[in-house]
Amino acid sequence: MKGLISEVESVGYQAFNILYPFLKNLKIISILSIIVHLGSIFLIFFLPFLGSHTYVSEKNLQCTVSPFISNQFADICINYSNDFKTMFPNRSLGSNEALDSANWIKDQLDQLGLETQLYFFNSSFNRIGVNVIGISKAIRSLGTENFVLTTSFDQWHSAGSVGFLIGFSEYLKNTTWQARDIIYVFTSEGGEINGGTSMDISGISVWLNDYYSVKPVGWTDQKRNYLEKNSKQSSTTTESKTLLRAGQIYGAIAIDRVGNKNMERILVYPEGLKGGLSNLDILNVITTTSFLNDIPAGINTHMDQEAVEGSLYGLLIFMWNSALSLPRSNHAIFTQYGINSVGVSTDHSHNVWDIDFLNTPLHKIHKNIKRFNEEPLSNTTFFNLGKIMETVIRHLHNADEQLHQSYRWYMMAGAVFFIDLGQALLPVIVFSVGIFLQLISISISIENITIRILLSLPWFLSILLFCSMILLLPSFLSVFNLIPTNDLQPANLYQSSMVLNNLFSTLSITNSIENQIIFFSFTYLFMCISIYFFILSPISKYITKLLSKSFPTFNKNDWYGTQTILLLYYALLGLMGMMLNNQFTCLFIVLSLPTLHFTSFILENKVKSKVVKLIWMIICLVSHPMFLVFEWWALWSIGWKNLFIGIILASNNWGFLFFPFFIFGLVPIYLGIFKLLFISTKSIVPTLIDNSKQHLDTLKSKSIKYNNFNNKFKKNQ
Repeated sequence: MKGLISEVESVGYQAFNILYPFLKNLKIISILSIIVHLGSIFLIFFLPFLGSHTYVSEKNLQCTVSPFISNQFADICINYSNDFKTMFPNRSLGSNEALDSANWIKDQLDQLGLETQLYFFNSSFNRIGVNVIGISKAIRSLGTENFVLTTSFDQWHSAGSVGFLIGFSEYLKNTTWQARDIIYVFTSEGGEINGGTSMDISGISVWLNDYYSVKPVGWTDQKRNYLEKNSKQSSTTTESKTLLRAGQIYGAIAIDRVGNKNMERILVYPEGLKGGLSNLDILNVITTTSFLNDIPAGINTHMDQEAVEGSLYGLLIFMWNSALSLPRSNHAIFTQYGINSVGVSTDHSHNVWDIDFLNTPLHKIHKNIKRFNEEPLSNTTFFNLGKIMETVIRHLHNADEQLHQSYRWYMMAGAVFFIDLGQALLPVIVFSVGIFLQLISISISIENITIRILLSLPWFLSILLFCSMILLLPSFLSVFNLIPTNDLQPANLYQSSMVLNNLFSTLSITNSIENQIIFFSFTYLFMCISIYFFILSPISKYITKLLSKSFPTFNKNDWYGTQTILLLYYALLGLMGMMLNNQFTCLFIVLSLPTLHFTSFILENKVKSKVVKLIWMIICLVSHPMFLVFEWWALWSIGWKNLFIGIILASNNWGFLFFPFFIFGLVPIYLGIFKLLFISTKSIVPTLIDNSKQHLDTLKSKSIKYNNFNNKFKKNQ
């Protein structure tokens, strides 16, 4: 054993002696790190091939019971949908028609024998939102678990999904195989397209919050002084004071756009909020059932055909939807509570840019709304979707335990095959390796690197404090009731402040929601910039000056220290992003130019041309292409105001990482690269040996001068 250990030590020592001179060469390591970074990008494009060999791991859920739904079911659903669409064409949030439509849904569920309830909540700007809840008690249920089927009823495309869920509840009420209760939740989501605003509170968010919270934000008594006076219909049942519950939520399926075309394939939405994903088993059940019924499944909303084994395009679309962390249907909110959920749709006529599934300013006003609503509902679509949903619910009711067998962290290039955890993390791991190579090279080749880091640290910490203040912008706007808060408190400032009205009149600015947010945001940003230049920057310079006195031989603008800090920070950023939202990290961080790597190469080669440095600085500002794609699309389709407001709202309400990563990630990197290129210098610190040699040379020169003088003096005598 000792011989083996000594042999390993000997091999390691020899390897170190071989690698040490190589690692000390910072120029070569910079080039190598660039190659490694490009390799991480290649791995992203190679992931679909890795995922084409996976398989469905859970076999117990794949029962093959034939569905009993008939064409009569489709006719019933279409009748419900047509009645709903005809009676309530303008269901904007807070309107009488929205309340009437909610009462109509409740009455239909009452007639079917379900336990029902209207659940109200405050939305933005003193408007009232309402959710409709219906519970179907299963014959074999113990009342401890339930499954949720949900859709929104106030969106422009809601008629088909509302009719389907009411018809499906009527069908399931007459079955005897159910082992869990089913909760039907029809939610009010609002939104600008639907007559509301971009500040509207999400109904499904309120319901889930109150289902698990001891401090609810909604109520069930209808606030009769306001609501019943404005309602044309009255509910036939008496409202209870508490929210209806039916035990622990086992899983959820959200129905999105349904019915206007013959269903060529079923679309599934696997991604949740903040990069969260449901257990892959619930997705496998839907896709497997779909193929058993000779109906293809897909994840792309705008492709007529989608390869079963997946594709690179499918992977990028999945990563895009997951990275944005914007809810494509009600299912996305459930993932925040650890509930397995998935969205289902039959319409693939909208593209990846149509982010209007739940309320957000980041949407494009569609030109096909009228055409979508005028198209006749498809009997075939309702029939096929009904067969799939019946079989899926039956599969999940057969499970006698929580879904745990399959994966929770994965990527998908198609609806069937998936990329598992080990494969999905490869790009970020290789990306980090390229950065650590440079860190190792700098620590080996540069002496006293800790002192250099210490001298650069005050400046970097001042930048981080500045960015942290900017990150508090959504909280600042929430304090003034300009945007909703994280605890679902609505925005109520619009047209409620005489001071604002007078101020905007003086400035000749329209007093609108958007202008209020822009005005307060710019004011806050100006305040942050002022604090940095007048407080944070002087403090950092003073601390650096004190440190420089302790290390007088070191240059306070040494670039090695700043570069090491930036490399460490960028590596940490990538690893943290991998844990928070790996899809976002791959798409927005890894898929970029190797800016820091090439900056090291420029500095180590002592490039002095300011033109070259300026060109490289501009390239660095556009080094993350997905940020540019997102910004260019938004500017082109919705304008800069909606882009700015949408990013803040999405970050505050849905956990969208674009705003925090750009502010806390890229801004320090950009400022650091600017400092490296135009401010920092390469300090040459003499070592102890160099000092002793210089001292000896001085003594020798003085000795020679003395001898020459002495000889001249003797000759003169």
